[in-house]
Amino acid sequence: MTNPTMTNPTASTRERILHQGLALMSQAGLSGVTLGVLADQVGMSKSGLFAHFRSKEDVQIELLTHMAEFVMEHVLRPSMTAGEGLPRLRALVRNWFGWAQRASLPGGCPVAAGLFEFDDVEGRVRNKILEMEAQFRGMLIELVQRAVELGHLRKDLEVDQFVWELCAIYLGHHAAHRFLRAADADSRAQTAFQTLLDRAMPARVERKAPTLASSRQRQSKSAKNKNRRRRS
Repeated sequence: MTNPTMTNPTASTRERILHQGLALMSQAGLSGVTLGVLADQVGMSKSGLFAHFRSKEDVQIELLTHMAEFVMEHVLRPSMTAGEGLPRLRALVRNWFGWAQRASLPGGCPVAAGLFEFDDVEGRVRNKILEMEAQFRGMLIELVQRAVELGHLRKDLEVDQFVWELCAIYLGHHAAHRFLRAADADSRAQTAFQTLLDRAMPARVERKAPTLASSRQRQSKSAKNKNRRRRS
């Protein structure tokens, strides 16, 4: 079978630009992805880059779309092989936390960084990040709701709050790993997730086996009740 990238030089160049651009974005953030810097990374002229992208915003949005494909490959698709409900949620979190490093990106998650980079910057790039974040959180809500339906999590669980806290753990992990460079970032994030799960688990009533003393107490109580009925 013929490799399409060998017969289509334009597609091959574009893939190379996106690959290099994603690596750059994971290290320098979206703001660090300029046409000039990206052209140097790819080894082409700035005007040559214009043949593929017309503006810095176009590059950034295309790279975010490309990153979503990476997340699908490294996080979502492997997680969906786990059983429905809690097993799938656990698998997703396991694949999600620290996914950028396992995907061989030299930096961190571009969207996690972008939430802070573009919190006050209006425009198409912020809208794209917002759209991606909303889609991911919506998927998390569906997974948690399914775990509730299957009885893996409490029926009265406030799903939106659970997902809010889960995303907060992810962002905390990102900050601890990337900025603080904390060696215990992974373990603390997993501990926080397990604590969140423990609070969301269904209540289980532990029934103790009757002891000899408790059996005698019940017999004594029953005898007293019988005597009262006789006297009455």
